[in-house]
Amino acid sequence: MKKIFLMLLTFIAIHGYKSQNKDNEVKKIDVELKELAISSPASIILLGISPSELETPKSKKAIALSLVNSFKKNEGIPDTYAFEITPYWLLRPKEMTSLKYAGLKEDKEKIYKQNIFNELNRASFSLGFVRDLTLNSEDDIKNPAFALSVRGTLIKIRTQDNIKRIIKEDSAKKAQLKLISRYLSGEEEKEEIQKIENKCKDGTLTPIECEKELAAISMKLLKKYEENNKEANDVDYYKNLLEASPLLAVDFAGGYSTFFSDNKFSSNHFGKLGFWLTLNSGIDFTNKKEPEEEKKLNFYGIVRYLDDGTMVDDNQQFFRTRNYDFGGKAELTYKRFSISWEYIYRINDIENTFRSNGVLAYKVSDKIYINAAFGKNYGEKDNLISFLGLNWGLDSEKPSVFIEPPK
Repeated sequence: MKKIFLMLLTFIAIHGYKSQNKDNEVKKIDVELKELAISSPASIILLGISPSELETPKSKKAIALSLVNSFKKNEGIPDTYAFEITPYWLLRPKEMTSLKYAGLKEDKEKIYKQNIFNELNRASFSLGFVRDLTLNSEDDIKNPAFALSVRGTLIKIRTQDNIKRIIKEDSAKKAQLKLISRYLSGEEEKEEIQKIENKCKDGTLTPIECEKELAAISMKLLKKYEENNKEANDVDYYKNLLEASPLLAVDFAGGYSTFFSDNKFSSNHFGKLGFWLTLNSGIDFTNKKEPEEEKKLNFYGIVRYLDDGTMVDDNQQFFRTRNYDFGGKAELTYKRFSISWEYIYRINDIENTFRSNGVLAYKVSDKIYINAAFGKNYGEKDNLISFLGLNWGLDSEKPSVFIEPPK
């Protein structure tokens, strides 16, 4: 018994010294936000050059560049350029928790409430330019145009299932952080030693068994720590939950454009003035076993008012029309590909018309997103849609949020 007692004292002394020299600070878990897509800015949608007119702000890039080329002109270089800047991601807060990012806050009753206006401060601003805005198919003069726009998410409502999964995943990560904390502080080790000590004293374990149990403690706890640490930092599924399709999101956008007839500064004309709302809802099929495989079915709707001053009459004079647009889009995303079809019906002063086209998109990387569109545009003349677009995020730093350790 004396031998066992001395062995326990020696073991405790050695491990007590080790725990004092161990880095016992539990680090927070960084969750790198998932880049869904870099959508076309509202400025080129207003100019009428975008492959898709039903776009929502999905990107986490502070600065993005968009290039669009029309197959009809086929000049070899892009015809349309746009820069979009999102101040929130440029000056984003460093201490952003995952729950705060998701718009979830715990009240006094320990119930999480959703802030549906959580993404309103992530509005973006864009400047678009087209080298030659086609006003008349029979006109060969150059008509460069500029557009300014703003867009953002007015409200976003998560599904109850998504909220429950986020809270459950967040709680699981915090529980793992707590276990890691107990290991690093030496608390777990002391408890295990105490259990063995009691068994040795009451004779439950023989001296040889006591020695084996004490020798195995360090390896046992280290293995448990490594497993918890690995699971805690596996956040691929959590990232998908944060970016899951909403029950309902309402995005707003507005902009103004102007153009220069015959490439002359003195021939500046009113282009377009538009305001619109885009509704978005969807179903997320991404599962926990394969979180890297994005599988979504999204639905979009649009209501838009557009004052268009780019119309040309038979006497080659510009005139303005008031347009009211209503439409929708269905989009299927699988891994890096997405395919969609959209239809927009337009009511104006002259005639009722529509736009109908398909869009194929591919996510090359988190920085580069390409898309192509083909279909029918508004009106009966020169109404072919054949665009190839490239959206490029210029900032290299990937934004992230964190799960804070339990206090």
